[in-house]
Amino acid sequence: MLTQFFGSYLIDKNIITSDQLLEALRYKNAHAKKLGDLAVSAGYMSKDESEEVHSMQTQSDKKFAEIAVHMGYLTVAQADELINAQHTGYLLLGNSLIELGFCSQETIAKAIADYEFDYQLSFSTILNSDSDKQAEMIQNYYHFPETGDINPIKEYATLLLKDLIRFIGGDFRLLAKVDSIPDTLPNMIEIHQNLLGDYNFDTSIIGFQDFMIQFAARYACVEFDELDEFADASLQDFLNLHNGIYTVTMSNDHGIEYELSPTETNSYTGGKKWDYILPIEFTFGTIYFCGSQNN
Repeated sequence: MLTQFFGSYLIDKNIITSDQLLEALRYKNAHAKKLGDLAVSAGYMSKDESEEVHSMQTQSDKKFAEIAVHMGYLTVAQADELINAQHTGYLLLGNSLIELGFCSQETIAKAIADYEFDYQLSFSTILNSDSDKQAEMIQNYYHFPETGDINPIKEYATLLLKDLIRFIGGDFRLLAKVDSIPDTLPNMIEIHQNLLGDYNFDTSIIGFQDFMIQFAARYACVEFDELDEFADASLQDFLNLHNGIYTVTMSNDHGIEYELSPTETNSYTGGKKWDYILPIEFTFGTIYFCGSQNN
C-alpha cells in the first residue's frame, strides 16, 4: 500500500506525471514476484501449500507470511528472509522509474527520504506493513469524517486497498475523493451489495464496461472478451469476497456484526448520492468504489 501513496506523493511533488507512474507500475508489476512464488522457488513450500495459503487469504485480513507461519509451512526466519528478498514495494517503484529514464537516482533517493520523513515511516513499519500506520495514512489522504473510536468507512477503505493489492494487483494510483461519477459515458455498470447490521452500508463498484471486464479478468486470472455471465460473476464475487472479509474483521476486532445481501449487477444511470466515492486509476482504466451509511 505504501507504493500507491509514494506514487501519489511523486505526482503531488511534480517529480513525475500520472502517465509515467502508470507505466512504471506496469514495469514493476511485470518484474515483481509474489511471496508465495518466492517461497516455492526457495523450496520452503510446495505449490499446493502456497495455493492453500492464498485461499486462506480470501477468508481473513492476514498477510501471506502470517498465515503460512501459523499453518506451519514457514518458520519465522524463513518468512523474514522471503519478505526481505521481496523488497519494499515503493523502493521497487523508485528503481522502475530510474530504469525507465523518468528520474535520476539522486532524485528518487531524495524523494524516498522525504517521503519516509513526511509520513514518519520506520523500517519496522515498512517491514511489517503496520495496519495502524496504513489506516492513519488513508485517513490523512481521504479525510473521512471522524466518528469516534470506530470509523467503519475508514476501516472499509483500508481493507479495500489491501484487497485490491492482494487480488487485483498493485499497479494502481490513488485519486482524490470525488463528489460524483461522470454519467455521460455509455456502458457504465454497477456491482452492488448491502451490508446490513449495526452500521448499514450500501457498497458499489462502478466503471466503464471495458475497464470492468479487465478488472474481472485480473481477479479471475482468465481472459474475458466481453461482460458475459462469467465476467459478471467474477465482479460480483470480488465485491462479496471483500465485504465478507470486512464483516469478519469488524466482528473479530470490534464486535460489529453484518449480514450480506445478494450481489447484483445493473447499468449505471447516475444521480445517486454517496457518502464517499474513491476513484482508483488502474493501468487499464479508472474504477469507482462507492459507499453510504444508512444508519
